[in-house]
Amino acid sequence: MKERIITAICIIAAVILPLWRGGIWLELLALIILIGGGYEWLRYSHSFKQWPVWLMPALIAAVLVTRWIPEQYFMAGIFLPFALIWMLPIFIESMDIEEAFYCLTYFTAFSLIYQTLGYLVPGSNHLYLVTICLANYGSDTGAWAVGRSIGKHKMNPRISPKKSWEGFFGGWIFGTILSFGLSYFYVGNINSLLNLALCLVCPVVAEGGDLCFSLIKRYYNIKDFSNLLPGHGGILDRVDSLLINLLIFGFLYVLIV
Repeated sequence: MKERIITAICIIAAVILPLWRGGIWLELLALIILIGGGYEWLRYSHSFKQWPVWLMPALIAAVLVTRWIPEQYFMAGIFLPFALIWMLPIFIESMDIEEAFYCLTYFTAFSLIYQTLGYLVPGSNHLYLVTICLANYGSDTGAWAVGRSIGKHKMNPRISPKKSWEGFFGGWIFGTILSFGLSYFYVGNINSLLNLALCLVCPVVAEGGDLCFSLIKRYYNIKDFSNLLPGHGGILDRVDSLLINLLIFGFLYVLIV
């Protein structure tokens, strides 16, 4: 427990400045999450240990480059690496088509996430990330508290035996109230309609996102993606549902702003 608390304090200390100031600090945090999370994602490919030494850095680099491609060439910058990744099993004997699809999923999902992070950097937009985090982790906390105390009706025991519908609605309510209430102090600097939409939607998506990553861990029969963060697992264990909420933010941002 002591180790878990110390790690939690370190995590909070590491994210406070990027959340509060945005800009270059948010860029650095995004790189840490995407590079570390990319490694944790890719390392569970069946033949990862037999991959050429250049392959994983190349896949991560392909993700990072996509955000900096000029807008008129963006689709070309997506098509080319997508096609090359699909063809990897032709040239790498240890890789089969299932692993190529796994890598394609990584490239597509993480490229979209990194593209979305670009929306959060200019001006006061990093404050949207504060709302997302409050809604996301407020939902986690509320779902855990309510589910533990009165949870009886299981959501999906096939994937997560401990999650209940009571916890789901408790998390939704708590995440919405927490994010909407605290965003009062900065909502004047961002789009209030988008902020309200995030307060309502992100707590729900957080529960679904957690189940999505639970499916991955169940498929690979692992408890955590890594032991990088003592007592907390890996980077993906901490930001699993947050990553999917970033994709939802990107969708809402394009739609509303």
